[in-house]
Amino acid sequence: MQIFSRAKWPMVVTVIAIAAITAILIHRHSKDQNTSDMMLSRADKLSWDNSWLEADPLYAKAEDEFLHKGQLSKALYAHVSRFVVRAESDPIPSLLIELQRDLSLPQAQDPETHLRILVIQGMIETNYDAAMARNTWQQVEGIAESRGHYLLMSRAMGEQGIAAFLLGDFTSAKKLVVRAWFAAKYLQDDAAHVRYASMYGAGLVELQRYDEAIHVLDEAIVTADQSQHVAYPSIAINSKIDALRGLARYAEALQLADQAIRRLPSTQLDAHLYQIMTSKGEVYGDAGEWNEAIAQYTMALGYARRLEYWRGCVQTGGLLALAYEKQNRIQDALASIDEAIRANQMIPAELYFSPRNLAIKAELLDKLGKQRESYLFHEKSLRLFDSLLATAPTRNVERELLNQMREVYSRYFESLSRAGDLDHAFTTIERARGRIQAQSLSERPATLPHESTEDDNKVTQMDLSLIANNDPGVAVRLDRALVASKLIAADTTLSGRTFRRPLQMSQVQNHLGPNELLLEYVLDNPASSVLAITESGVKKYDLPPGDEIERLASRYRKEIHARKTDTELARKLFNELIAPITEYREKQEIIIVPDGQLHLLPFASLMENDKYTIQTHSFSVSPSASVLALLRDREKQNQEDSLGYLGVAASTEPEAKTGWIPRLTSFGRARSLDPLPQSKQEVQTIAGYFPGAATLLLGHAATTANFTARPLDQYRVIHLALHGYANVEHPERSALAFAPDASARNDGVMDLQAIQRLRFRASLVTLSACDSGVGPISEADVDNLANAFIEAGAESVVAALWDLEDQTTALLMTDFYKNLSTHKSKGDALRNAQLDVLAAGLPPYYWASVEVLGDASRSV
Repeated sequence: MQIFSRAKWPMVVTVIAIAAITAILIHRHSKDQNTSDMMLSRADKLSWDNSWLEADPLYAKAEDEFLHKGQLSKALYAHVSRFVVRAESDPIPSLLIELQRDLSLPQAQDPETHLRILVIQGMIETNYDAAMARNTWQQVEGIAESRGHYLLMSRAMGEQGIAAFLLGDFTSAKKLVVRAWFAAKYLQDDAAHVRYASMYGAGLVELQRYDEAIHVLDEAIVTADQSQHVAYPSIAINSKIDALRGLARYAEALQLADQAIRRLPSTQLDAHLYQIMTSKGEVYGDAGEWNEAIAQYTMALGYARRLEYWRGCVQTGGLLALAYEKQNRIQDALASIDEAIRANQMIPAELYFSPRNLAIKAELLDKLGKQRESYLFHEKSLRLFDSLLATAPTRNVERELLNQMREVYSRYFESLSRAGDLDHAFTTIERARGRIQAQSLSERPATLPHESTEDDNKVTQMDLSLIANNDPGVAVRLDRALVASKLIAADTTLSGRTFRRPLQMSQVQNHLGPNELLLEYVLDNPASSVLAITESGVKKYDLPPGDEIERLASRYRKEIHARKTDTELARKLFNELIAPITEYREKQEIIIVPDGQLHLLPFASLMENDKYTIQTHSFSVSPSASVLALLRDREKQNQEDSLGYLGVAASTEPEAKTGWIPRLTSFGRARSLDPLPQSKQEVQTIAGYFPGAATLLLGHAATTANFTARPLDQYRVIHLALHGYANVEHPERSALAFAPDASARNDGVMDLQAIQRLRFRASLVTLSACDSGVGPISEADVDNLANAFIEAGAESVVAALWDLEDQTTALLMTDFYKNLSTHKSKGDALRNAQLDVLAAGLPPYYWASVEVLGDASRSV
């Protein structure tokens, strides 16, 4: 199952696949007792040095001899050691199922064999679910330490770092991988030195820190060159090629690729050549030399065919089709993409690239003027996404599918827009927003691989039928099968409703006021776009490439977070995102429907000439245009019997005066949270604006039990002055920290899932908490606490995009509520409070973090 974390699809090469054949196993130090043991010892030495392809035939022969002798434990040891090479072609779930069976065998009780199975399992799980892999490597580390395998213990720590990187936990990843890297250098473990320098460098490439990455990757390559027994450093070389590509140093990247070809090991030469040729094709593609790119992809595809390496045929076939498209060789492109689609049907357990390839075919048909067929393939692609998401085995797979889905939706959107069908384009992108949001907020615990059920097999067969047939009825039957098997449930949430039945453009326009402008952004490459929607019209504007926009947005956010004022960057982002939109000059209330990194961009801090946009306009955010309209419909409920205000502040005393320091725990790692002494005064001051209708939970009384015991669906305003935590590994466990309740053995943590299960009818929920608007950001969407409150019934949520400074936040919040008490709308009340902080000369860090999610147009 090859799902590539954070990699853009056209740039995918088998870096992680190569990682699967260069992982770590135990170096057995037993004496050579006989031929079988000598063979096993030799294979172990090769595998320890990452030479898995050379070790594989030795393991096969050793397994046969041990079976003949009746030494079942050693035979099992050799047998599972062959899974590393098998992972290149066999479906990963089936390998993990087999390993689980092996682990339960009597012969697996031998300590060394048991440990070997866990190590193999951890390696393969890295490509299946990184959270599982990390847990397995934690077990390996503990057992290795207890048995005195200290080199393995060090390597297991590094593997946990790699898993942490794949999960997005960059802080832990860097600490663990660098620690293992330096331990390997100190212990003269050259193979581990090469691996962890390679993986750390590859991580830096993913973060686009190319110059720093090259320095680290060179160390890995030089170490491998100086050590005759260390395997070919494929990860380091391919990552360095990617880094040079990122720096547009194409000649050097090609030179490195040619050097790599000259030094390739003789074993399994075709597999290595496939990898290098694909990388060269990508370099030529980036340089715009499409003839050369096509030549390299064609050669790579030839090697993949000869090896019957179907994953390679699927991936490189797609790249070749895109290269042909660049030269307007549409028939050749169609032939390539059809081959890729057929190849994917050879590995039905791994259909994850098929939706993207179907979408490529749709674009090609569109260029031939076959619009009806094009739309059919776009719809087939999206139906297949629904099926794959419903049966996604892990959160990692799910998130990568959502990343691909966003790209497919955006291309479909662009195709419809070019045809002048903005209404259909709008509902298409709204459907994407709802689908992504519904899936992001759903709870999907990681599950162990399991034998396919009858329902699983039925859905897989229908997936294959959908790919192979152009009958629209197949898609309908697939949808019914998913519902019948309860893989897709009736979803009554806001995001679920917009996914199943997105609103029409006219329905959304009917919910907009005369002074409102809704901007729905769609980031894509080579160009992005934005729909500017008012109550009386809609217009599409073209914007720069999504990669450029996201890079600038991420950089600007970092500058603000460092408490800097970068006026040049603020103006550049304004010019790219807002300046082309003529309706912006006519409307003052701006509603943003963001995409990608724009979820974390404070639009109010952009600059038009010498003024921040907040000085002339108010800004709010909505997950989608349809959600905004549904929220405004939901507000029609009766509010006469409202209880008014509920204020909660858990950490209210300075540390020296408190008997407890709140802690927020996630997967065994606890964070001590600083007291927020200003929060008590903040909550009490706000209560003064709700005379006779305020309920306060302060300090030790601010427990989850006391909070949930209140009639939450009767409060008009709920203010939570708490710590927040964005869990980048499992977003459904992002949480707010209430006071711990010793009597109930409750640590005070309320995660996203618990919030969604509550019921609110509040006009406003304020999360005066750090990172309450932040979650794991990907090409798909953002998962956060604020959205959970919207789904649970709140009309609007005020939340923060980064850590808040306690004293300034208290002043901002009390000023916000003071403005609300004068019957200002939520948007205007927040804007005026932010303008007061701006007028005091403070940079955007102190005021731009807080934003309104949902309907900001009404007063409370």
